[in-house]
Amino acid sequence: MNARLLILCSVLCLAATPGSAASRLDGRWQLDPTRSSALNFWRTFEVTIATAGDQVVLTRILGYGDRSAREVFELDLTRAVNRVPVDWWADNRYMGLYIGGDGAKHVRATWLDDGRTLRLDSTFAVTTQQGEKTVNILSDYKVSLSGDELTLVELRSSRLQPFVYVFKRATL
Repeated sequence: MNARLLILCSVLCLAATPGSAASRLDGRWQLDPTRSSALNFWRTFEVTIATAGDQVVLTRILGYGDRSAREVFELDLTRAVNRVPVDWWADNRYMGLYIGGDGAKHVRATWLDDGRTLRLDSTFAVTTQQGEKTVNILSDYKVSLSGDELTLVELRSSRLQPFVYVFKRATL
């Protein structure tokens, strides 16, 4: 009986670790536009998350007709900062801003809420008509308890109001 109790406790402890809970974020997620902040130019927003231990690959695809923007974050959670090269800032909403600095987002990634939330703290430079400015974006990707909904809350240093995007798990 004690052996069974020990095995049960071990399994429950493993299930509560961030590495195993984080896999609930894995998959393809499609935006529910009726419950989300406006995308303005873009019409579709899809997120794909793949985790393997301390490695996370997060892919964002924004689309409008035959035009799309794809951004891939290859993150190592053991690193203090991940350098993610970007060609352009797809979230740029008619602001005339372009990626500046070293052409990369500098991303700190951490697990919160026992692995239910992936937080990305991104800093990058943009070029404006007035010169270069630093932008910080705090992005929380949080999966629902049922595992069928993903909410992205994005707070930008350049805005007072956060963006909130709600995604449904995509079916094959």
